[in-house]
Amino acid sequence: MRFHCMPLLYVLSFFLLVSALFSVLLSLAPCFVKSKNHCYRGYESHYSFDVDKADHAEWMKAIPDEANLTSLSIPGTHDTLTYDLTNQVFQCQNHNLSAQLHAGMRYFDIRGRLVNDSIEIYHASMYTGHSYTEVLVTLFDFLDDHPSETIVMRLKEEGRPLGKNSMTFEDAFNYYLHNSTVTSAGAKSHFRKHNPRKPYPTLGALRGKIFLLQNFPSKGPESPYGVIWESADMVLEDLWIIPSVEHLYMKWEAVENALRRAATAKPHANRVLYLAHLSASVGVLPIEAAAGNLNRTVAGINDRTGDWLAATADRGDSGKTGIVIIDFPGKELVDQVLARNRPLTDRNAEL
Repeated sequence: MRFHCMPLLYVLSFFLLVSALFSVLLSLAPCFVKSKNHCYRGYESHYSFDVDKADHAEWMKAIPDEANLTSLSIPGTHDTLTYDLTNQVFQCQNHNLSAQLHAGMRYFDIRGRLVNDSIEIYHASMYTGHSYTEVLVTLFDFLDDHPSETIVMRLKEEGRPLGKNSMTFEDAFNYYLHNSTVTSAGAKSHFRKHNPRKPYPTLGALRGKIFLLQNFPSKGPESPYGVIWESADMVLEDLWIIPSVEHLYMKWEAVENALRRAATAKPHANRVLYLAHLSASVGVLPIEAAAGNLNRTVAGINDRTGDWLAATADRGDSGKTGIVIIDFPGKELVDQVLARNRPLTDRNAEL
């Protein structure tokens, strides 16, 4: 009896294996279509991956000079320079800085590490292959070509110095500002020093400038150089440790609360900047947090945010978003964030 049952068990096991494989392939099938813009590495998300399709190189031109920075709805990227990384634990973007700029992103998360007296761009322990010089040159060139725009840049010291260094991170920061033959001229034209004891400036005062969110220690005579990260001058949502994909609801609750806080704040209040990170990691990959899991049984934070913005667009709580910081952003999500600036503009203006 046992002998006759064995072939049947083999057939049944083979059938179950083929069925499971077919289910996986079926779940990934949309991403095998070459025309699909919303797919990347097998993940599919309507609000992710195709930010290069967005075209908002001068969206700030439609907003009047007297609008305060804190009254804007600004899309941005988290770990901006990780687009060349292949390790999914560290990769948070799939398009380069230039593409992000032309898509309308105006907040950038730049993580520098001092290496042999130069600032190189890292994500945790992973070197991205990019330098702070490269970042500055790209930003300066963009602002030269699009003087109506402003850029909010978080500069974080990402880890202890490596190699042989004769200066601190702050010293190196000042070198790029004042002494580098490659960046000092652009820095003189485009860096806007801010006194944190004063209110946030208007867009008119910031056009063509980089506004710094300082996330590194400083004690020099010129410091601080901008708004101090996690100070009382900002309301920050950054619940980034999520145990598993099934716990993404926790992240969404934090994001939704942050968006509601920003939307219901006084329209012209200029003492506080609202920032909401859509990113998460540790128990999930950054791409899973953004786009959901591969078989699409759990929605990612990009999709939940995009759907929420669309659903609340014409309601009383459809105010500003503040700065929305995104992993693997898509065109539709950028469009939804920028649409929240419409009350500040002529209704016929193009954002």
